[in-house]
Amino acid sequence: MNDLSNTLDQSVAAAKGNYAKIDATRLKGFLEDVFSADIRLGELGGGAAKSGSSSGILVFSAEILKRGRAEQKQLVLRYDPQTDNRIFYKYDLDTEYKLLEKLQNAPVKVPRVYGLDASGEMLGVSGFLMECAPGAPIPTSLFTSGPLVEATQPERREIYLDILRNLAAVHSLDYAAYGLADFSKEAHGGSPPEKFINWWRKTWDWARPDDYERLLPIHEWLLTNAPVIRQPVLMHGDPNLGNYLLHNNRVSAMLDWELSSVGAAELDLAIQIVSMDPHRPHAASLPVAPPTEADWLSMYADVGGKPIGDLSYYKVHAAYEILICMGSMSRYLPGDIAAQYKAMTAFYWDMAQRIMSS
Repeated sequence: MNDLSNTLDQSVAAAKGNYAKIDATRLKGFLEDVFSADIRLGELGGGAAKSGSSSGILVFSAEILKRGRAEQKQLVLRYDPQTDNRIFYKYDLDTEYKLLEKLQNAPVKVPRVYGLDASGEMLGVSGFLMECAPGAPIPTSLFTSGPLVEATQPERREIYLDILRNLAAVHSLDYAAYGLADFSKEAHGGSPPEKFINWWRKTWDWARPDDYERLLPIHEWLLTNAPVIRQPVLMHGDPNLGNYLLHNNRVSAMLDWELSSVGAAELDLAIQIVSMDPHRPHAASLPVAPPTEADWLSMYADVGGKPIGDLSYYKVHAAYEILICMGSMSRYLPGDIAAQYKAMTAFYWDMAQRIMSS
């Protein structure tokens, strides 16, 4: 495994170690309220060890006893980590839950949701309950282990196509029909894309990492150079490959909708491409080489994706988001991992500066 992949996996594990612990008695009471039934909890466990690091994840089974009948469910609790050792300045699980509620009958693959404790009164932390969809996530290191490595080359291409097919379905959604016409992050601005940029800035201001001043010109450049979005879409917001749950080499659910907003399809695609870019120099030593940008965009078009404009602006936007996440995480990661994270950010600083100067 190359140093990049190892660092990514270690950072996820380090982040999760500080998250709030869920009390089983309070969880049982929450489930009894949600399902209006008696509950027997099975073993409680964390989420995937090598994927996801923004919110707390608890995976468990529960027996639901109602009217003399018993039903087994595999469930997931997504919750506020309740620690300063977190990525974002604020976790708005209420908005994420309500978005998923609105998308339950939409032609997009979201997990079924069951109940929300927005205030944390029942659970002790805010959180919501959803189904545990079948399948496994792609690890954060992407191309060193997991479903992409285990698949044959033809199977891997089908996985990529299905990931992009599901993203294209989100982009094709008549989001206004689902009550999402003005769906945006909570920040100042005159449009959802402007609010989105400023929402990210809130985390940077809160975290204030060592490179704080260095990011501010990127923030201003994004606001000043924002292109007109002629066909706004519902963005997933965090469509990196680790947020697609795979079952039998097909997407069973799209996870982690906390960054969703109305915006540009190009930004979702830029995030996917830019997230794969640092792996490309290591392609010869990886079990699986990342697809090229041209191949990725071609596959998106092949599955019915919207026509895509120039990605330069959106690559800077993607780098801006990644730098904010890495800067925030560098505050609390162990020293050796934080140092490697800081070295990794050079790739994104250089990318943003190069595009902004061109």
